[in-house]
Amino acid sequence: MDYLKRAMEIKEEIIANRRYLHQIPELGMELPKTSAFVVEKLKEMGYEPKLISGYGVTATVGKKTDGKVILLRADMDALPMEEESGLPFAARGKCAHTCGHDLHTAILLGAAKMLKESEEELEGIVKLVFQPGEEPPT
Repeated sequence: MDYLKRAMEIKEEIIANRRYLHQIPELGMELPKTSAFVVEKLKEMGYEPKLISGYGVTATVGKKTDGKVILLRADMDALPMEEESGLPFAARGKCAHTCGHDLHTAILLGAAKMLKESEEELEGIVKLVFQPGEEPPT
């Protein structure tokens, strides 16, 4: 698979996921909406995601167990500050993804889609981890 070409083909989907996540920022380890969104998207792609540590999400792709194992990780939490951008997809509430974790999560969802589409070609296993609590609330 030409991953760069495929990424450009799903660019609008990645942007839509990022903008949705941007609107629902959650702090710390308590990410029920974000986690549910990630789980739903992974299931739509054919994954069997698992929740860990409350709201963390993991999934694996690849069928060849004799190859390398690679981990891809994305942060999902926001920071305790209000957004003042005025954008139509601005964060709602008293926290915002001013740290870019909404983009981090959206990019990993895009990678997950491409990896699932090329699963038969993978020479090993890729583990996906969507991590809550990277930015501890102050």
